[in-house]
Amino acid sequence: MDVAAVHSRIGRGAVIPMADENPIQRVPWVTLLLIGACVVVYFAVQPTGTPKLDWTGIVERTDQEDLRFVVENAAVPCELVQLRPLTRTEYVETFRDGNGNACSDDGGPAKSPGKVVLLAVLVTMFLHGSIVHLFGNMLFLWVFGNNVEARRGWWRYLLLYLLGGIVATAAHVAADPSSTVPIVGASGAIAAVMGAYLVSWPKARIKTIIFFGPLLLRKVEAIWLLLVWFASQFLLVSGDSNVAWAAHVGGFAFGALVGVWWRFRDDRADRAVVGAPAPVGGA
Repeated sequence: MDVAAVHSRIGRGAVIPMADENPIQRVPWVTLLLIGACVVVYFAVQPTGTPKLDWTGIVERTDQEDLRFVVENAAVPCELVQLRPLTRTEYVETFRDGNGNACSDDGGPAKSPGKVVLLAVLVTMFLHGSIVHLFGNMLFLWVFGNNVEARRGWWRYLLLYLLGGIVATAAHVAADPSSTVPIVGASGAIAAVMGAYLVSWPKARIKTIIFFGPLLLRKVEAIWLLLVWFASQFLLVSGDSNVAWAAHVGGFAFGALVGVWWRFRDDRADRAVVGAPAPVGGA
């Protein structure tokens, strides 16, 4: 099986955000570092993006090497449920026989005996299945992430990103616990950022490319763009979509809830300031 066939994507909808009209006052260092980390991992660590020199020139590595790398490092629902790596039998049934739900309790030798399956939940956020997958995720992260980071501070933003990715993976596992197909990509974590952005700036205008017959460039309010994106995930429920729709939904819902909590705290702080007694003037 080609490893590109099992990757998660931020969405296959007909809209692509290019930029927002929401200015930032500081450099979004964490967003830039996250983007840089994903790019470096893809091109310098993953076989998918790492060319090798041959006497014929630069060639791509084989799909089998890509697949082996992903299985050894990415999160797999069956592994997280069973808290152990895939067995060799499960690996063969999945990637030779095409059974994506080959999880079993039969035991047997592990395909990747040294794999730490819980650590893979974090690692999988920095892996991508193709250049298109990487570019799409990083574009969404830049458009929506820089404002959230600037507004909430770097550590809250980073915590939202990482916890959002974990919640997204948990949602995917809950939706398909017997899956033996790896899930890769930052999509779930970025969906959490998008959910927080929606709550914080629902009226922000987003410059968006719309594929609807002719190619259109329009400014769309965030509330409509992001709700359409969210609703479109439920069109991907079909088992052959190769998109981790539940991870997107779970991450987005988590981010929106965090955004609501942040707004509640902001409103409470504003009311406290308004209700404070005015300072007493001097004689």
